[in-house]
Amino acid sequence: MLGAAFLPGPLGFLAWGAFVPLLIALEARVRSGARARRLFALGYQFGLAFFLIGTHWIARLSSVAITVPWLRYPAWLAAGAYLALFGGLLTLVAGTLARRVPLALVFPAALVTVEELRASGELGFPWFQPGYTQHAYAPLMQLASLGSVTLVTLWLAILNVLIWHALRPGSRARAALGAALVLALPWVWGERVLDAAPGASGVSVALVQGDIPGEIKWSGGHQREILDVFVRLSERAAVNRPSIVIWPETATGSYLRKQLDQAIEVGELAHRTGVPVFTGFADYDFGTNGKPRVYNSAGLFRPDGGASAAYSKRHLVPFGERMPFQRWIPALGRLELGQAEWTPGDRVVLFPGAAGPFACLICFESIFPNLSREAVRSGARWLVNITNDEWFGNSAAIGQHAAMAQFRAVENHVPLARCANTGLTEILDANGRVTAALPTFRAGVLNGPLSKCGIPTPYTRLGDWPGVLSEIALAVAARVALTRRKNAD
Repeated sequence: MLGAAFLPGPLGFLAWGAFVPLLIALEARVRSGARARRLFALGYQFGLAFFLIGTHWIARLSSVAITVPWLRYPAWLAAGAYLALFGGLLTLVAGTLARRVPLALVFPAALVTVEELRASGELGFPWFQPGYTQHAYAPLMQLASLGSVTLVTLWLAILNVLIWHALRPGSRARAALGAALVLALPWVWGERVLDAAPGASGVSVALVQGDIPGEIKWSGGHQREILDVFVRLSERAAVNRPSIVIWPETATGSYLRKQLDQAIEVGELAHRTGVPVFTGFADYDFGTNGKPRVYNSAGLFRPDGGASAAYSKRHLVPFGERMPFQRWIPALGRLELGQAEWTPGDRVVLFPGAAGPFACLICFESIFPNLSREAVRSGARWLVNITNDEWFGNSAAIGQHAAMAQFRAVENHVPLARCANTGLTEILDANGRVTAALPTFRAGVLNGPLSKCGIPTPYTRLGDWPGVLSEIALAVAARVALTRRKNAD
């Protein structure tokens, strides 16, 4: 059920009860005095089924994404097997503590804490956090403005616990009423938030979706034709006088700012149309040791002929854009799995815009709430997310990736423009609603207005307090369980 909730279609409601079978099975094992190994195995089985369904698109990645084609199948199985470890950890922790503390109290805190752990470190991967299943329900999604997607995950865990209790004898009526209230109250509150949401700012943007196949983009032999596509579409977009034209991640597949002929042509485009061009591109410089450092970057070409400082992607994709743990074990860099070996950037960069300063999230960065929060706290009034989801083919990953960007808008009450090479290219308002979109796998231009910013959110001000609160609650539960065990002995 949880895996299906991440598939295309309005299936997010499946997550409302997806943990109930797990809770039933876990309670039975706790009551039977199951050992730690059996508690872990239960969650591992749950996680393996969930993540193999959720990550099935790894087996459909393009040959450009995985240069050794046969690796996509073991990569899918390895990803599922690794991520399932967190499911095992969830039931091990919750089941162990439930011997002394009620499972209904322990489970939500354990789920959120394990999700926090899964999102951190060198292999941090918050994709498939349960809260993201609610992206299609705009009122419920507004919870993220209070405490990010983490609060939505916590809400889901509490709803599942109440539904589980409603199926048990004894307190069915009270639990059913509690579940109804937990579902209805945030929905009603979210509707009121949406009714009071700000309207359009009057500032329009144009997003260019080039639809360039990867085998052409990265061949090195078609840079002239690719640039022509983006220039032609941008000239068409400029007719509507947008405040900015945005191209996707590594749009032309070249070192655009370092290749003088291409840089001049983009500068002339901006000057001729009077519209600045913001684009992603590969970039490089040289370190103090004289060795080149390559970046996945983005920058602004201004009509006056100037160029902004470049922003370089800070959070790189493990195994795709970098080899994890390489800074501690340099020998890992000699493994050739088709990774790009980019160098991470180290700072937020704000770019000038008619709607106020904006910051950029490059591809994978849109799945980390702290990056957009840092940008907004640094002064960004809207966000740009550029990406090249062509790697995913026509799979569920395209929608999953775009859905996470919706939460970045809600969390900070800022509009977001998402420009993808093949889609989904969208404009989102400050409450995460899609106001305009292009069809996938079709070249085109998306013109549309940005919404105004909303009021500053508790999440922007306070950060991930639901995660911290869950970790504290879990620590308290562990302390209580230990004390009760000592007293029983």
